[in-house]
Amino acid sequence: MKQQLFKKKHQNVEVPDITPRSQDPSEGDDLQACIAQRAYELYEQEGCCHGQDFAHWLQAEREILEVEPKK
Repeated sequence: MKQQLFKKKHQNVEVPDITPRSQDPSEGDDLQACIAQRAYELYEQEGCCHGQDFAHWLQAEREILEVEPKK
């Protein structure tokens, strides 16, 4: 019975590959730093209003990685 409670239905969801092209950890850190900087710029542009950090981060990722948002 417990096994049935924890089963999840998986849907075919297309997830963009946002992993860095290189396995060099410093390049991944640079990417994260770029995204963080852009997210902070978005925060400042919107008047430093708290509570939108996740939305700013996702927007910064889309801009830097050039990923189109799903509609």
